[in-house]
Amino acid sequence: MKIVLGGVRKEIGMVRTAAGFVVTIDGRRHTVTEVNVAAGTIAFLIDHASHVAHVSKGRNGLDISIGGRAYAHSRDEVDSDRPAGTGGDGRLEAPMPGSIVAVNVAAGDSVVAGQPLVVLESMKMHNELLAPVAGRVKRVHCRTGEQVSYGQTLVEIGAEW
Repeated sequence: MKIVLGGVRKEIGMVRTAAGFVVTIDGRRHTVTEVNVAAGTIAFLIDHASHVAHVSKGRNGLDISIGGRAYAHSRDEVDSDRPAGTGGDGRLEAPMPGSIVAVNVAAGDSVVAGQPLVVLESMKMHNELLAPVAGRVKRVHCRTGEQVSYGQTLVEIGAEW
């Protein structure tokens, strides 16, 4: 996946291992283990060195602070490899690979923009995925316990009937 983080374009890949994850950033491999998440703070080891990241919602996306440096990440800054259906088209797509922990809607349900639809676990973190638009659920493409890929369509929302 390609992203722009703090104005710098990065090529990022991630593979789950028995011990944690192998994260590749611009061709450099890093072992990530001991991931602990609590209230906007993520503590982890990268290549056996301890790190803490603070993540919060910013004006245009996420604000990330790590190692005394602040970064801004906005979905709008992600290049053309990003999932296309996480906006106004009514498709909710997986923003990262992971496992579905909960599906909170069914076909035919009426939803409002910002309503939690699916909970996705990735890197030992539970991520509530929210309805990108208001409408009626046309189709649910995932189920609890299923492994999903980056960009996979999870829920389709159409106009109210």
